[in-house]
Amino acid sequence: PGDIDDVLWDERWLILQIAGIALLVAIGSSLLLARTVADPMKRLSASAHHVSRNIAARQELPDFSGRRDEVGQMGRAFIAMTGALYRRIEASEKFAADVAHELKNPLAAARSTAEALTYAKTAEDREELVGQIQGELKRLNRLINDVSNASRLDAELARQEMQTLDVRVVLTNVTG
Repeated sequence: PGDIDDVLWDERWLILQIAGIALLVAIGSSLLLARTVADPMKRLSASAHHVSRNIAARQELPDFSGRRDEVGQMGRAFIAMTGALYRRIEASEKFAADVAHELKNPLAAARSTAEALTYAKTAEDREELVGQIQGELKRLNRLINDVSNASRLDAELARQEMQTLDVRVVLTNVTG
């Protein structure tokens, strides 16, 4: 009986040592994963949250472009996504400024023509000025319709999924 107890104790001790080593390896790999994967993902998540609240926070994005793993891919994708978002915002701002400028021209012309209407002496002059005002209002209506159509088309294009295009096929179709 004493020999069996000794063998059991030796085996139990070996199992405890293996379990201890496995526990240390698990703790070490957990800390390594937390440091190399979880912490960068937390930083990306915090940056995404910060950018969603403050659109000017683009420069504060963490740069993981040097990494070749999934975290690096996620970081590059995040930077590309925010870059595309900023380009859309800038294009929308430019579009809004252009639209405002284009809408002001016919409005200013119609307003000045309407002011001139009070100085018209004859019915013919008034009819001519009214015709000019109506022309400017038609121009304004066309501009508004064009802006509406452009906005609708832009929204539809933004919702479409991008696909790669083989230029050789396009050239073959065009030349053939």
